[in-house]
Amino acid sequence: MDQIRLTGIRATGKHGVLDFEHERAQTFVVDATLFLDLAAAGRSDDLNDTVDYGAIAKGIVAIIEGEHVDLIEKLANRIVGMILGFPAVCRTQVTVHKPNAPITVPFDDVSVTVERSRETVDSPSRERSSEHGQVHHAIIAMGGNQGDVTATLRDAVRCIDGLPSTQVTGVSPLYRTDAWGMPEGTAEFRNAVVSVDTRLSAAELLAGLQRIEASHGRVRTDHWTSRTLDLDIIDFDGQESADPDLTLPHPRAWQRAFVLGPWLALEPDAELGGAHAGSVAQLLHETSDRDHIDEIADDWMVAGAQDPIVRDSDIGTSADDVDAIDDADSVESIDSIELPEGTAASKAAAAAAAKPGPASRRAVISLDSVSTDAEHQFRQAIVAIDALPGNQVEGISPLYHVSQVDDYPDKMAAVMQISTRMDARELIGALESVSSSISDDLDLDLVDMEGVVRNEPDCMVPWPSAREHAAVLAPWFDMDPDAKLGRDPVAFLLAMAPDAAQVGMLTDNWIIGDTL
Repeated sequence: MDQIRLTGIRATGKHGVLDFEHERAQTFVVDATLFLDLAAAGRSDDLNDTVDYGAIAKGIVAIIEGEHVDLIEKLANRIVGMILGFPAVCRTQVTVHKPNAPITVPFDDVSVTVERSRETVDSPSRERSSEHGQVHHAIIAMGGNQGDVTATLRDAVRCIDGLPSTQVTGVSPLYRTDAWGMPEGTAEFRNAVVSVDTRLSAAELLAGLQRIEASHGRVRTDHWTSRTLDLDIIDFDGQESADPDLTLPHPRAWQRAFVLGPWLALEPDAELGGAHAGSVAQLLHETSDRDHIDEIADDWMVAGAQDPIVRDSDIGTSADDVDAIDDADSVESIDSIELPEGTAASKAAAAAAAKPGPASRRAVISLDSVSTDAEHQFRQAIVAIDALPGNQVEGISPLYHVSQVDDYPDKMAAVMQISTRMDARELIGALESVSSSISDDLDLDLVDMEGVVRNEPDCMVPWPSAREHAAVLAPWFDMDPDAKLGRDPVAFLLAMAPDAAQVGMLTDNWIIGDTL
């Protein structure tokens, strides 16, 4: 049997029996060997004939950083289950290392190795369907509030449709949902519902959805956090199941307007079964958060479709306003206008009445610091940049560690994407002011700006050396896999970067680590 080996995948998690291990994260290292037939891939040179080991690596990290377990035996079993969810993998061997285990004698390592094949896995959550010819109807809820959520949800729909023996049969309108019941300042969510017909069992469908989540950077911690992508099976043929790994119908669907609203729009006669059975229309009417959702688009699956909602937190003009704006040297910030109290619509009206200014452009900014407090510095900088007139944060990368050479100290690095109405020179000056106000250790650099090429001593865009620095390219690629610097894909530049071996991802949920 052919093999693919992943060695030394590192992430931090809160796993262990002792009380402090529930609260304090420590490093775990995973080695995984995948056994599969690679003959077809060798002939076709097609990823569909093998397994996406990048997605498996992200899935391993998501499990380590996810829900607490007492035993690394349990952690290894979860990783095995995730890997065997990839249809091409016949068997896998997983070793979980716990190098900082609380042992009172000298030791080098503690590890647990688990080996399983599809035939030996015996768990309700891995149950294989005995009715492969039967077509099931399922409802899947989607949501997220980090990064370019609409684009992520679009791609998730395509990935769901690409699951084996699965066909998406309906997609609801896109909804905006307040971060109701979550800490003040939490970004609002985008939500939708899709219906599918599938020959997969419920457990197989769940495994597929979890792979899609992992491939989009989802880290499962608890129910009340921000996330890049959340996919939940709400209903599966009306079945009822108390399996803790897959409860059907979804135990909280009956009280969630952000599920019921899109579902009702998709299937007006839908019924929810289980302990809280009833028509989706009636259940939606009874929810306490029904006033916290708004339908914003029914054509959102079309690439380039605009989000028509202007939120109270938005700065700048809508996409339609931008199209009508003539280029100008300056603009009165909308934040300086005395706006009436009220809904987002009132602010949109005020924005339209504001003095016309330059169109918004997307810009990519790198952040790095040698300080031990770098993570907190980055959060401060992101808030300060977002607060600059005409700026709106659109994406934030994972946090990276950079091993320096010679006598230079190691540093942390990240990348953010913003929409800005500043020109390049103004933005560079603003970044210098922000960094100097926070710490001498903090560096903020304009890496790229949409449609801008400058080669002046105090304004060089794109940043000339960015294409050679993995500390910029790696987090940028994680934030936007399709990004380009000039004509070159960031993925290609990263593969060629001379310092690629010096960078490593620390975490992709660092931005919610404390209060900004």
